Parts: sequence; C-alpha cells; structure tokens
Amino acid sequence: MGKKKVVRKKTVSKKKIKSVKKAVKPAKNSSPPKKEVPKDLPRPENMKRISKILQDAYIRQNLIGVGGENALSIIKNFYGRHSDEELAKKLKIKISDVRATLNKLHNEGLVNYNRQKDSETGWYSYSWTLNHERMERWANDQTNKIEDVHGDGEKYYCPSCGAATITDFETASSGNFKCCQCERMLEFLDRNKMLELYDRKRLG
Repeated sequence: MGKKKVVRKKTVSKKKIKSVKKAVKPAKNSSPPKKEVPKDLPRPENMKRISKILQDAYIRQNLIGVGGENALSIIKNFYGRHSDEELAKKLKIKISDVRATLNKLHNEGLVNYNRQKDSETGWYSYSWTLNHERMERWANDQTNKIEDVHGDGEKYYCPSCGAATITDFETASSGNFKCCQCERMLEFLDRNKMLELYDRKRLG
C-alpha cells in the first residue's frame, strides 16, 4: 500500500487572531459623526429675535427710513446667504430696487456681502447675509431714542398704531387729535404708557 499524504493545516498564531479581532471590534461608546451645520444658516433663536424686533412699529418705520420701502420684506426673507437675483425673484421686486435696498442696509451695517469673481467671465457675483448682532444693536439704539421723546411738553399717541404715532401737543391739536394713519382719537401719553410702549426687555 502507498504512503498516505499528510496534509498540514496552516496555524495562525494567537497574537494575530487577537490583533484582527481588535481591529474589527467597534470602539465603545462610538457615535456617528455630527453633520456640520452650514455657517450661513441662521440659528432659530436669532430669527425669533429678529421677528420680535420687527413687531415694533417704531422700529419698522425707522428701518423703512433707512433702507426704503422694500427693506422690511427683504429683512424678513433672510434665511441664510442669498444673491440679489434670488431675493428679487422670490419677492417679485426689480433687481435694481433690491440692490439699492441692500446697499442702503449695508451702509448701516445691517447686512454683509461676499464677493466672488468668475474666472471665466471676469464678472463679480455678490451674496448677502443678515448681520443679526448689528441688527439687534441698531434696534436697541432706536429704542434708546425714548430719551428724546421724553422732552418737555405733553405727548399724545394712537393706541392702535403704537409708538410710531407719538406726537407733541401742537401737532396733535392741529390734526384735531386724530391719528394720521387710522384716524382714531389720540390719547394722552403718560410716563407709564411710554415705558410700556418702549419696553426694552422685549428684545432680551
């Protein structure tokens, strides 16, 4: 009878087995990587603060005075980084008017822009963001003008239209003490009502 062939099995050292297991074994308390939030995406709390600021009629009036009639709608629609073309299309406003408003708001520091040059065409493109911190400081500065309103003489206001209608006795009497916006009768403005209208804590 012929000799039987002996088949030798390959042996793997225990050290190698341990090293393989160690490599395959998942790390303890491992968590999936966090998704990076785009820097241009505003925080929800910032948007709430801006919305609260824009609830004040006096602030809205001053914002329009700074940026023009389209300032409010543009500020309300800043949810990240936008080009002037995007804002014009979204709000159905002429792009020239959007650019004019953005430039005025930028002069006040309320919006920022980033400029990029197209390497092929050589044209520059602009993208805009709302400066939330500056917007809040600007609103507080407008609120601080309450000190000016506390000047000598009687003051009157419209309960419906709010702080934007505060006027002195002479102006109120010349208009028969009627609001120039809604024609409601104006009321005497005492210190308590003044502080209520300009409650600075509302921005906190």
